[in-house]
Amino acid sequence: MKSLQIIGKGNYRIIESELASPLEDQITVLIHIVSTCPRWDMSMMGGKDMFDASKEPEYPLPLGFPGHEMAGTVIEVGSKVTTFKVGDRVAALEHLVDPGAYAQYLNYREHELIKLPDEISWKQAVSFELLKCVLIGLLQFGDMRGKSMLVSGLGPAGILALQAAKLLGAEKVTAVDINRERIQFVNSLGIGDAMHSDDLGDDRFDLGYDCVGAAASVQSMLERIDHHLVIFGVLKGEVRYADHLWFKGIRLESYRYRRFETEDQALLLDLVVNKGLNTECLQTHHVPLTQYEKTISLLQSQQAIKVYAYPQTDM
Repeated sequence: MKSLQIIGKGNYRIIESELASPLEDQITVLIHIVSTCPRWDMSMMGGKDMFDASKEPEYPLPLGFPGHEMAGTVIEVGSKVTTFKVGDRVAALEHLVDPGAYAQYLNYREHELIKLPDEISWKQAVSFELLKCVLIGLLQFGDMRGKSMLVSGLGPAGILALQAAKLLGAEKVTAVDINRERIQFVNSLGIGDAMHSDDLGDDRFDLGYDCVGAAASVQSMLERIDHHLVIFGVLKGEVRYADHLWFKGIRLESYRYRRFETEDQALLLDLVVNKGLNTECLQTHHVPLTQYEKTISLLQSQQAIKVYAYPQTDM
């Protein structure tokens, strides 16, 4: 099998290795499609740790890392696997340990995969791991019916949150960004209301979902939110929670990751299959893994929202 391996800052290679047989609780997946997680990819190729930019990753990175968004077909199952069988179409729900998914095959455990119905395409499913994470954060708000929400950031997470919040019952959802080309693109899709942060005027919102993570973004949102703000993006910098926010009783909360249970998976599939949540729109550019430097360039310039590849033919 072939895998991509990042071997240093701005440096990678495609290497061949043996496919490990699945353990008794593992499932071997033939990977049809992978997609980038922009912050991870740019950090790993840029010589910066994902969560602490003052540190450099330990090179070479594990094979296939940091790839973790994929969809493919089950080709082998361990003796203790009960929920998947050979031939099942699946997508990754999590897999942040090595080896990674920028590879032709990978072994997973049952809780790391979701079974796909036939009506979901590979491009729709490849970023279900991100959709899962976005939904976990949105569910922290509880009942959103009849409430207004402000989403900050029109990266992949923000584009999903804009749609999902509305489908989960929010009466009004607005997303803001500073990239006018991205705003125009999102509005052209007809998936929700996006605008430049300078154009919000005096609008206020019940809820806020920050998908940027920059302290300045969170700070700005705090001044427009009347009840509850969740920080989904990895926080960079310090946020000041002033006394007037305390007197208003505004709740500021970090994203709380948890296991994605059976009922959560059913919700995700319902939103995509029956409610029209558009996940395929994230996959804006196809670049073979043999041209990974082009992938990084497209992400850095924000020309691409996500870049996808087909490991069986692109390496």
